[in-house]
Amino acid sequence: MKKTKFFSFLKGKLPKGCRQCVKGEKTVLFITGICPRKCFYCPISDQKKNKDVIYFNERPSRDFKDLITEIKLCDSKGVGITGGDPLVKLERTCKYIKELKKTFGKKFHIHLYTPPILVNKNSLEKLYKAGLDEIRFHPEITNNKLWKRIELAKEYDWKIGVEIPAIPNKEKETKKLIKFLENKIDFLNINELEVSDTNANKLIENNYTTKDRISYGVKGSEQLAKKLLKFSKIKNIHYCTCTLKDRVQLANRLKRRAKNASKPFDYVDNEGMLIKGVIYGKNLSKTKNYLIKNFDIPKELIEIDNKRLLTTVEVVDKLKDELKQLKLKPAIVKEYPTFDKMIVEMEFL
Repeated sequence: MKKTKFFSFLKGKLPKGCRQCVKGEKTVLFITGICPRKCFYCPISDQKKNKDVIYFNERPSRDFKDLITEIKLCDSKGVGITGGDPLVKLERTCKYIKELKKTFGKKFHIHLYTPPILVNKNSLEKLYKAGLDEIRFHPEITNNKLWKRIELAKEYDWKIGVEIPAIPNKEKETKKLIKFLENKIDFLNINELEVSDTNANKLIENNYTTKDRISYGVKGSEQLAKKLLKFSKIKNIHYCTCTLKDRVQLANRLKRRAKNASKPFDYVDNEGMLIKGVIYGKNLSKTKNYLIKNFDIPKELIEIDNKRLLTTVEVVDKLKDELKQLKLKPAIVKEYPTFDKMIVEMEFL
């Protein structure tokens, strides 16, 4: 067992899907929020959970062209298909896989997560023929009823993995699952159990708390994961921490997207956040023309977007007094380079 440079622990080798993820090279295709499983630790947000919605990273859409745009903006080398359970919408999932392979080529890597509930020869055959490269099963740790369905995937030439959370107080049950999986899969991923807005109450009901004030990781999850790494005889096994997902995987994806999504007026910081000047108020088209005409601001450095006038930090700082006299509100904004443009910081001048 060795500690990786991206805050996780590893025995053997990472699967290709994970190698791309830690570099930020994967776009997340959330294919549906519907799932037949009701895991108490499910971290999916309320806007997605149990709803038949499609997201490309943070972009809600059903238009395949939007997915292509998102992949290109993120300079992605592959897609991870998740949910919900993608097999609930099997035909949709297969259609997306085929279209992605057709658009980006056979080397474009696609992996998928699914519980074994809807897994059968028919569903696996369709996924394989569509072009899926890597399948990751999410079996129920405390119920071995469907574990054998994982073996059906061995009939196909793709990589097979299992991904489970390290649930404190479930050591015995998890070890039983791991023993069953020996010689049946190519890799095992163990995730640090994490708290989200949607699962917090359920975790508290089951007596799980965070390990400290600043972490989303559940107390005891990491200790169990390390025990399981030592216990397992599976050749390739990886313990994926909350820190990896947040500070490495997501951060690297944001940096890649920022390079392509930033505008001439944006400053991109070391974390991939976009820093810009923003003007709030009415009659923004008139204001835009006024600023271009009277202050010689190049057209590429000023733009109207979502009821905001965007420009450089230097422009709003220099013209803040004039803008206030026009009953406008100048500000410096730091936001994510994502489709939803979530604001991190805002300072009104």
